[in-house]
Amino acid sequence: MGLAQSISRVVLGIDVLFLLLLGFSFLYVEPGTGSYVVALLTLLPTVLTLMMSVTVLYTGWDPV
Repeated sequence: MGLAQSISRVVLGIDVLFLLLLGFSFLYVEPGTGSYVVALLTLLPTVLTLMMSVTVLYTGWDPV
């Protein structure tokens, strides 16, 4: 297992944690508020890094 796969596993774990926290926060944040907008904007980089880390793990990509 290369360095890219190790880093991708850590990033995947952090993304899952962020998604769980965001899921719980959406239960208490009212739509239309600033906090709701920030929570929605946080979803974009979280989902993008989740997709990238899953892709690296699935393909076994090694940049060397």
